[in-house]
Amino acid sequence: MYPARTILRGENGWPLRLSTLSDAPERLRVRGELGPPAERRVAIVGSRQADPYGIELTRQLARDLTRAGVCIVSGGAEGVDAAAHRAALEAEGRTVAVLGTGVDVAYPAAHRALFDQILASGGALVSEYDDGAPGARWTFPRRNRIVSGICEAVVVVRAGEKSGALITADWARRQGTPVLAVPGDVREEGSAGPIALLRLGAKVAASASDVLEAIGMAGQLSLPVDLSGQGLSGDEATLFGVLGRVPRHADEVARAAGVAPAVALSTLLILELRGLCEQRAGHYFLRRR
Repeated sequence: MYPARTILRGENGWPLRLSTLSDAPERLRVRGELGPPAERRVAIVGSRQADPYGIELTRQLARDLTRAGVCIVSGGAEGVDAAAHRAALEAEGRTVAVLGTGVDVAYPAAHRALFDQILASGGALVSEYDDGAPGARWTFPRRNRIVSGICEAVVVVRAGEKSGALITADWARRQGTPVLAVPGDVREEGSAGPIALLRLGAKVAASASDVLEAIGMAGQLSLPVDLSGQGLSGDEATLFGVLGRVPRHADEVARAAGVAPAVALSTLLILELRGLCEQRAGHYFLRRR
């Protein structure tokens, strides 16, 4: 089921953007449907050990971009990659995993079911490596040029200073592909990569709208936002209930809600991404009007 096939450079079905790379692969092995040449694709990448804040942001970005008609591309790894693929599937969209192994190899092994879902939902597994090829230290960084090379933009969610996601962003810069970074708590390790990218000129990705604007699809995301906070649970519901119309510092909100400051800040940023609150300079938050 879903046998692999070879697409040579320049053949029908070859991603047109890949042909512009100076070191483009000569062929791709593909399982599933890579999609039409004109398909809009965005890569979402980040840490394999992403925190709950990073995973939730990834899921929200991937869901909203999928609903806007964008195909989500990532590397099939744990953490941010897997969250991006799964969110696209939940939104009933297409997603493509570019692998650092052969397309018939499930790596990590726990993602075999995820890869099957990608194929069953009309997506694809893609690799430049031979069938059966295992992953090696060099194959994953090398495949990242394909992740960025078939996309119109690369979004980095959470990444440490030496994260492989930064390699993808570096390839994107060389290729002239827009790079966006999701801001986070500057005290967290996962913010080091996005902060470094922002200093290099990456654009801020606070929501899917920022990404759509970067690829010329501004205004194509129209999702209703329930400002009542109904449906929230846990820390999100608690913190939303504490917020008012007057800006309050995140630490003050944390004390009022009885949660740790770090938890409060990460949760408030999630509420901001969902459009339920607004942030003012200096980590002051208030309910969105």
